[in-house]
Amino acid sequence: MFKNKKSIELLPTNSISWISAQVLFWLIFISIWLYFSPKEWSYSKDVSWTLINTCFYIVLVNVNLRFLLPRLMQSQSMIIYTSSLLGLGIVLTPIKIWFNTHFCYGDLLCPNWITDAKFHYISMIVLAAISSLVRIPLDWLTVQKEKKELITKNVQTELQFLKNQINPHFLFNTLNNLYALTLKKSDDAPDVVLKLSDMMRYMLYECNEKEVPLEKEIQYIKNYIELEKIRLSKNAEINISIEGECQSTRVAPLLFIPFIENSFKHGIKTSLNNAFIDIQFLITDQEIQFIVKNSKSDHLPGHGHARKVGGIGLVNVKKRLELIYPKTHQLEINSLPDAYEIQLNITTNK
Repeated sequence: MFKNKKSIELLPTNSISWISAQVLFWLIFISIWLYFSPKEWSYSKDVSWTLINTCFYIVLVNVNLRFLLPRLMQSQSMIIYTSSLLGLGIVLTPIKIWFNTHFCYGDLLCPNWITDAKFHYISMIVLAAISSLVRIPLDWLTVQKEKKELITKNVQTELQFLKNQINPHFLFNTLNNLYALTLKKSDDAPDVVLKLSDMMRYMLYECNEKEVPLEKEIQYIKNYIELEKIRLSKNAEINISIEGECQSTRVAPLLFIPFIENSFKHGIKTSLNNAFIDIQFLITDQEIQFIVKNSKSDHLPGHGHARKVGGIGLVNVKKRLELIYPKTHQLEINSLPDAYEIQLNITTNK
């Protein structure tokens, strides 16, 4: 319920909505009080008695909500709060009785003044307690709403930060490829520029959405593979297979590419012979299964690759998976005798 120990006022007691709610409540309260007031009194005395009592209730309730209850939240001491509330009731009760005696009873003390005093005291304490019981759950709901909004804002900020990290990382690698081609005056350079343009357009304009069509994400991956093939040995074998319907499936953008980048970096560029990468997409109505398998490094079999796995790209995507698919994804990284395999399962809602 408490946001922190320094939090004094959680509800906007000065807001228009809060004031409007109070005005409506007290109008209803006055109407009920007038209805149950003594029938033998004149109308003017009835109205005076009702307004006097209501004014004291308004003072007590607002002092309670604006000062006493926030102090309870700050000190977290029920004894201090209860003592303050009871003490305030003791102070207001004789003043309230004096006003009633002077304006309603014709300066004559009520014959049953002890009973009258008890009634006024208890009614004020009960009404103040009810106001606290109403405000406490409202405070809790307000705090929960603020926390939820803050978490959502933080998640969106972190996701944007993680996505922004992807672009420079990819662009650096691709420009290196293009630079190598221009040095060789290769005829492939224009095609590389065209593919790079398509990829950058996708990253800049379409990846701003929360989800993108899986079909476009796969096309982005294919373009990336074509660009990487330019510098690869002809002995390297790269396969990509897609099973299932991907046109109607949507997924978070740039989610798979870090795994593929990692496979090229550690499975192809560090392997001397029999280098390979196998990429599979298995798509069903409820799930995307993504598998990428790459050959192990030749120069440190079984160890070197394991130490290198987990650069900026993989750390990035793991965080994104935790934020976007907190309970609907499963990520496994397996070490096989001659390869490393990453398997990612994501539950989707088409």
